Amino acid sequence: MDDFVVETRADGVIVVSGELDIATVDELSAAARAALETTASTLVLDFGGVTFVDSTGLGALVRLRKEAEHRGLGLRLDGVRPEVRRVLDLTGLSEIFPDQAEL
Repeated sequence: MDDFVVETRADGVIVVSGELDIATVDELSAAARAALETTASTLVLDFGGVTFVDSTGLGALVRLRKEAEHRGLGLRLDGVRPEVRRVLDLTGLSEIFPDQAEL
């Protein structure tokens, strides 16, 4: 398993790398919830370093999206790698997390 890293940049973007799975989902959720407290309009998760997402990770993304919407905020994934994009496509979640090139 790759090392999982979550960092919040000065501009508020959360940079995520490694595998988002049952072992790491709590770390991402905690960082994203903390960022939702301070985000002005849209929370951006930079997924450029995410190499794998399991069903637990997908569930966390959906919950974070709902929480952001409840607060009147957006949640966007940037830099999604093809292998993760494929999972989003296969599960139908690409509709709520579209590729930035499609926007």
